[in-house]
Amino acid sequence: MELPDSPPPLDAPSPPHFLDAPQDRWNVFYPAVQTLVNALGGYEEVESPPDSGIFETVYRPGDSVLGVLKDLKKLWRKDDEDDERTVARCMHRAELMKELVAIVVECAERGEWGRKVALVACDLIAALTWPIDVAQELKEIEDEGPVVTDYASLLRAQLEYKALFLKTTKPLKSILSLMVPCLAKPRKDEKDSRIISLGLHVVRNLLAIKDAVAEGTATGEKEEFAHLQSDLITQLDSLTYLQLFLSLASCADKTDLNPFNVIVLDILHLIFRGIKPTELVQDQKRIPIDSLAKLLEKEKKQKALNSRVGSTRHSRFGTTITVKTAEQRVVLHRQTAIIENPGKILDMTKKKKAVAAKRMDDLTVHVNLSSDAMVILQSFSKSFLEICYNTFIESILRDIRMERTKIRPSDNIRVFYLSSFFIEYLLLLRHKLLEKGGSRRLEELPLGLVAQIAEMDSVKWLFARLRICWDDKPKAWTELQACIECFTQILLLIDDMSASTNEEEVEVAEILQHQLYYNYDILDSALAVVREYKNQSIGYLDSIIHFAYVLLRMLEKYSKTKAFMFIRKRKNTHKKRKEQQAASQANAEGEQRKIPEEYGNEEEEAFAPDEDAPSYAEHAFTFQSFEKRFAQEAVVNTLLTYLERFLEFDGPEPMKRVVGLMHRQVIKAHAEGLYFKVSTLIIFRRILDKQHVLPAAPSSRDLITLITYILRKFFKHVEKEPFTLVEALSSKSRGKWKTVGGGSDDDDDGMAGQRGRIKEKMGPVELQFIKKYKFSWSQQMSIAFAIIWGDGHGHLIKWIIEILEQVLAAKQEIVLTTDGGINGDEDEHDEDGNVRVRRFGRPSDEAISKFTQFDLQPEESEQIKAVTSNSHFRLMLRLLSFDLPPPPMELDFEEDISSEELALARKKSDSAWFLPANVLPSDIEASIGALKQYMEEPPTLDDDPKKLLRRKTRAPRRRRRSPSVESYDSETGEARPSRQHKKNPRQKRAKKAVETQNYKSAAFIEDSDDEDPEATRRFFENEERLRREMDELAAQGGHPMMERGVKRKRGKENGNDNPNDVDVPVPRPVDSLQAMVSVGGIRVGPGQSPGRW
Repeated sequence: MELPDSPPPLDAPSPPHFLDAPQDRWNVFYPAVQTLVNALGGYEEVESPPDSGIFETVYRPGDSVLGVLKDLKKLWRKDDEDDERTVARCMHRAELMKELVAIVVECAERGEWGRKVALVACDLIAALTWPIDVAQELKEIEDEGPVVTDYASLLRAQLEYKALFLKTTKPLKSILSLMVPCLAKPRKDEKDSRIISLGLHVVRNLLAIKDAVAEGTATGEKEEFAHLQSDLITQLDSLTYLQLFLSLASCADKTDLNPFNVIVLDILHLIFRGIKPTELVQDQKRIPIDSLAKLLEKEKKQKALNSRVGSTRHSRFGTTITVKTAEQRVVLHRQTAIIENPGKILDMTKKKKAVAAKRMDDLTVHVNLSSDAMVILQSFSKSFLEICYNTFIESILRDIRMERTKIRPSDNIRVFYLSSFFIEYLLLLRHKLLEKGGSRRLEELPLGLVAQIAEMDSVKWLFARLRICWDDKPKAWTELQACIECFTQILLLIDDMSASTNEEEVEVAEILQHQLYYNYDILDSALAVVREYKNQSIGYLDSIIHFAYVLLRMLEKYSKTKAFMFIRKRKNTHKKRKEQQAASQANAEGEQRKIPEEYGNEEEEAFAPDEDAPSYAEHAFTFQSFEKRFAQEAVVNTLLTYLERFLEFDGPEPMKRVVGLMHRQVIKAHAEGLYFKVSTLIIFRRILDKQHVLPAAPSSRDLITLITYILRKFFKHVEKEPFTLVEALSSKSRGKWKTVGGGSDDDDDGMAGQRGRIKEKMGPVELQFIKKYKFSWSQQMSIAFAIIWGDGHGHLIKWIIEILEQVLAAKQEIVLTTDGGINGDEDEHDEDGNVRVRRFGRPSDEAISKFTQFDLQPEESEQIKAVTSNSHFRLMLRLLSFDLPPPPMELDFEEDISSEELALARKKSDSAWFLPANVLPSDIEASIGALKQYMEEPPTLDDDPKKLLRRKTRAPRRRRRSPSVESYDSETGEARPSRQHKKNPRQKRAKKAVETQNYKSAAFIEDSDDEDPEATRRFFENEERLRREMDELAAQGGHPMMERGVKRKRGKENGNDNPNDVDVPVPRPVDSLQAMVSVGGIRVGPGQSPGRW
């Protein structure tokens, strides 16, 4: 395609300034460009070899070729301020590219002069093939008024340049010969780096030129221009360019090759742009057969859509059918009206509303490469994963974090795209190996090959970019789509790690998931991107649906393995409130002190906390509550927009994702009311009418089942509430769908069903009276009685009265048989005739010793529930002198038990109430009297009795310690009382003064040679006597120390061994030789202060 002699005239009048009009610029520059191109050189016939009679055409550069190339570069710079690119059009018309390619091939190996000429020619080639971002340029000149720029001709010119470059392999081979000497140098100067960069940029520019779109029947030039990318990849592989890219990527962390990592990133992105990993992983020999099968299936589906009723021999004749209704009559002139629904035929005659066509994909455009090129890329992709992916990505991310000048904003998109591509490709390869040879072959491709992008620092940077793109005005949709796709593949990688047989990979996946889900912003982003979809591209829509489906599925799986989950959530603060607080604070400070700004403390302001910075708090998380947040009308609209394209789905996977998200809304969140809309019902009707063309997959059957369920719910609700038909015409936002159907929160406990499990884990709530009121026992009992009686649990009080009466009768019987009566009026004598002291109203010690502990054993379910979980009834039991055993510890069991068994034992101990044996009958009788009195006349309280109570703080459970030697008297061997007395402030001050005096008086340490021998002798004799006394006590059983140095537990006396008793080691008395401490050659004896050492 040739360019016209002159560009089309502009509608606007030409500017008066010289060379401002496009026509004037063309007339001036084209003759100059043509003259310079003719001066570059020419072709001539040369006999090769000499006297052979065989002639070949050889290009001969002119004598001043170097100067001419420099003049052409000067002319090229004239286009810097020209939107029409007049000089570029002139160079294309003069066929400059043909001359430049010939110069590079001819002069590249002609010594130093030839290399210099070839490099200047390569510079012009790079300029002519530099990618043109049409969208960006149109955006820049949008404010300059009406501009007529023919970008199609410029893109066509670059396509011809690419075809000219690929006619033979000599141009690429010559460029490689220019770069190899520079690459071979161990130390590269600036000139070498520029030469390498120039050669890589030429290859990058050729890869960036997109192929022409041609039909399947295209021939000639159209067919050639449609497969240039495949030819270029084939030549790059044959000339070892791909191996060069692998070497540069694997050495990207080296100082001399690090400057080229960004251009290599661009090259790799252009190589894999538009290629689906699912196509790359397939067997390329079967690609033509699979493509043919898809075409046949598509044709069959289209035929089924066009005519569900086959043609008959009467189809050529007309048919007239009259449809009568209650009020009108409709005439249909279609033969299909005989068997089809008349309403459907009437809908076909309606004028359809025009719908704006949506873009397919802003991130990439699908390309079709030849089978040879795909085989080459298969080998290259696998080598890149095994050799250099982690090293290369690490160097790129390091440069991005350091904000180097070579990093461009578009490089973020390339990193996301390549990472997403290679993670998906690795997972597909592993699944393919798993199908062939089992799990043993998975070691050939470990998941660690792409571990760099899954590092937590990389994931944080990825999410930070996602938030930046989301917060931009306008949003950066292309980079946002790349972020979402990369995030989705990272989640799939973690999911594959969690299912691995390698324990290390499972542990890493556990840590990564915990850190990901702990940040609630990541979870909230999945909801935001789905909710805020408007009219973006179809590729973006597919990305957000896939992202939400994977995140919810993995989060649900992870939450099922955890009893509790916590998240770090940003606090909901209002900007207006912050401004008011800041204004009030500023006014207060201004009134207190009016200090000029120049005297302010800038350092304090710099280190002051940022008031605008977001604050975070930790919250309990349940998956059910998070899942219910997806029950929104905006999310439903996004899902229905995606579902409308059900005929365009490529396979069953897209259908599976959208049906899975709809199932969570309708079934799990009970939000079927969101789908009670007329527009939604129309979509469902279309799907049901065309269900015969859906793919034969489980997802298709699940969709039909789900639609049938929603329609059944809708019509049932219409029967109960006919007004639902009116509600179907309005939106379901702001919780209106809950009144239409589903979404009942009656059974919701506020924590998505986990409140009961948390209560069971924490145990029953213990209450206590607020201390400031200082209630007496009778007042406390009246408050507890009022609460229980007011809750309708009077039967529990009657039950506990019966229990107390039984215990009282048993104890009174013991007193009668032992003491002869409860209140003895006469003195009693013992067996020796001694007079015993009378105990008025109190049993004797002998009777008390016969009392036994009474265990409370509830029989009915309400009684069991009361003693277990009713906090007010448990408080009454404590007022009635009932008690609970201490919670069992691990040391209480002879054998090791699991944490589940220990938790079960503690749960049983929380309900094992008992009445201690030392409770006197008089106390029980008083309790019974008080309860019976309250039942006859229930107490009335002025205040709410529940406000007089508060939750009792649980004491931390500690392990039982063995008694130390210091708890026994050194003289008698008896245990000292362990009761601790509070010291008043005066005692504390006195003690501190004594300690200070002792500390100051111990400024020196006396030498052990100056000590008193008599004092030392007395000390050792005392230690020996103490040891003998303790051994005698242990032998007599009167001391809690056994011979093997352990504590004698209760239950082992008199030879009664309890299997639940254990022996706790106790330290023995300190040896007398250990009482002497050597410090730096100076011995400190017993009773001497060590001083300041």
